[in-house]
Amino acid sequence: MNYKKMLTGLAAGLLLYVQMGSVLAAMPQDAPKDVKHILGLYYGNGENILIRENKGNLELLYRFKAEDNSFSGANIYPLTKVHFDSYTLVEAGPMSNTEANVRFERDTDGYGISCRVGGHTYSRYFMGQGVGERAKPYRLPEKSAEDWAKLREEAAKAVMPQPLAAGEQARLVDAATLTGVKIASVYATSDNLFGAPLYATPKLYVAEALIPALTQVQAALQAKGYGLVLWDAYRPWSASKLANLALPEGKKGMLEDPETKGSPHNTGLAVDVSLYDLETGEQVEMSSGFDEPSPRQYASYAGGTSHQRALRSLLRETMETHGFSGIEMEWWHFEFEGISKYQKLNVNF
Repeated sequence: MNYKKMLTGLAAGLLLYVQMGSVLAAMPQDAPKDVKHILGLYYGNGENILIRENKGNLELLYRFKAEDNSFSGANIYPLTKVHFDSYTLVEAGPMSNTEANVRFERDTDGYGISCRVGGHTYSRYFMGQGVGERAKPYRLPEKSAEDWAKLREEAAKAVMPQPLAAGEQARLVDAATLTGVKIASVYATSDNLFGAPLYATPKLYVAEALIPALTQVQAALQAKGYGLVLWDAYRPWSASKLANLALPEGKKGMLEDPETKGSPHNTGLAVDVSLYDLETGEQVEMSSGFDEPSPRQYASYAGGTSHQRALRSLLRETMETHGFSGIEMEWWHFEFEGISKYQKLNVNF
């Protein structure tokens, strides 16, 4: 028996265990459900406030600029707990020094529905799916089977504009070759904002150039107790056309115009991703659901829990370390380096 080799292996395993333990210990604990049920956006008096959890405590964020969609520039006021659902807000500084009582009212299911700050009352605005958000996931108006059949026929007949075909052509490979990465193709099911599948297969494909990078991302996340979930990857141009046709007038801007720009996903070098817990195998709860048009979709959204924000940061930092760039509007969307030199594709599977 090679004892030296065995001891080396044991030492390496112990080191990995210690490293994982320190990383997991650094991850903030998730907030209890009763706290999550009052977190979110409240409105009133022409103002918006956000209640979030930070390191075990509640904070009130006051947005003084309407264009601050993510609340990342909001004023932050710690709340001191008096008793259940009752807190004190202290604003101390060179220009003012005031104290106000903050009290939450819940419905019969335990969800916060109003927040009273001093003499002002703010009503809860439910933004989407998740613990503490009782609203259903965002969905576009439902279409009939006949309407979908017509839209699919129109999209299938459409011809991709020639300018979009300029550039290098990526070689597409099945993302199932990525060991440890969970494939959860959102647009292959009806569980998406359209309420209908856009793809005919649950398989996802990526440009071959992404395989080494995504393999490294998975390895880095695995060392920290998590794995990568692939929600979307290569998207045929015809699927982008179908999505555009399915969007109601007034909401076409939710996706790139397939006639003038096409989608980064058409190249095979853009991915929509999240995380899953290696121990449970379940997807983690992030700051928002996929394709949720709300302040929670922003990469710098300041609300939610410290645990959710830490998970979002972990995902972003890991992706960017391995050649991807994120965008501000969607925390889940990443594009690989050099994507601009690749052509849009309309290869259907």
